[in-house]
Amino acid sequence: MRKSTISATILAVLIGVAGSISLVQADDAILAQREQAMKGMGAQMKTIKDLVGSGGPAGDVVAPAQKIAEIAATIPGLFPEGSGGDEVRPEIWQNWNDFVAKAQALGNEATMLAAAAEGGDMATVGAQFEKVGGACSACHKAYRE
Repeated sequence: MRKSTISATILAVLIGVAGSISLVQADDAILAQREQAMKGMGAQMKTIKDLVGSGGPAGDVVAPAQKIAEIAATIPGLFPEGSGGDEVRPEIWQNWNDFVAKAQALGNEATMLAAAAEGGDMATVGAQFEKVGGACSACHKAYRE
């Protein structure tokens, strides 16, 4: 009887450890996806900033602006409840609807930036680019450490 109790205890511990490892791996995976998305968005922002600063062709802003909009649509899914991370405030999950609204606002501003770029006027593109940056900042101020 004692041997089966010990075996059952060992099995329970192993199952618990395996479950913990799976959760850690899942957290690591989502954190890596989140980091990749944010760095990707930052790279697109830099591309646009350089184009706006140099007076480059407005049409060259369309693709990076569209990419920002695409990434913005994925943001809520990159922050499952409790996923944490070094730069994430818990207020994200306490104010989830606001967080989602800020991600949507970023996507909307980026979509409007792509439309402005298609219009060809770099002054309009520059003004809309500032709005995209403002949408990024609004979320960072509220939810990033």
